[in-house]
Amino acid sequence: MIKITLDKNLDKETFLNFFELKAGGVDFGEKIIKSHPTVSKDNYQEYINDYYDKNKEELTKSLLEINDLAQQRQVDFFNAVKDIFKQDFSSKEYCGTLSIFDCNPRYLDKNVFQVYYKRSNQDKLRVIFHEVIHFIFFDYCRANLGGIVNGMDQNQGKYWDLSEIFNVIILNQLAFQKIIKKQEKIFYPKHKEIYSIIEKKWQESDGNMEKFIKESLVALS
Repeated sequence: MIKITLDKNLDKETFLNFFELKAGGVDFGEKIIKSHPTVSKDNYQEYINDYYDKNKEELTKSLLEINDLAQQRQVDFFNAVKDIFKQDFSSKEYCGTLSIFDCNPRYLDKNVFQVYYKRSNQDKLRVIFHEVIHFIFFDYCRANLGGIVNGMDQNQGKYWDLSEIFNVIILNQLAFQKIIKKQEKIFYPKHKEIYSIIEKKWQESDGNMEKFIKESLVALS
């Protein structure tokens, strides 16, 4: 089950985590300042509190709309996921929050992700499903390939690279495109160089997830 809420305190954490972060060829601080030119490390707490107060109606409307859309589409989404992983993940709760920052992170330790509230509803849905697949991918790897992935960093390096590229491959499959109705593109420029290698591993795996993950991690080494 997927549920989206509001959490301004998590946005404060996101600001601190991303304001000076550059990763995979993306400058997240630049993205924050583009939408919020007056926010800074000195005023971010007051700024975020004020923003939530001043934009409460818009945030609430966005929240209601995306929860309604997610409710309509998630049965089809989890069915498509089951076809890929050969497991049913629909009974687990996946928690997300709307964010005033266009960073869209997932906090694996907190079991929560964020989606930028000013995106269109359809694009918010795409981001939500993208993030949920991250959680599912890592859960699957821990359960089935623990001897290989234990100790690997989920936020950088080849394990993270694979999770991001895998999402692009999977969300562009027909079953998912029928749901999100928008092409999933490579977000991190550095991944464009290695995408074709992993896509070929997916095609060669013939749907065998364990084979695909093992061989992809070797290739990324």
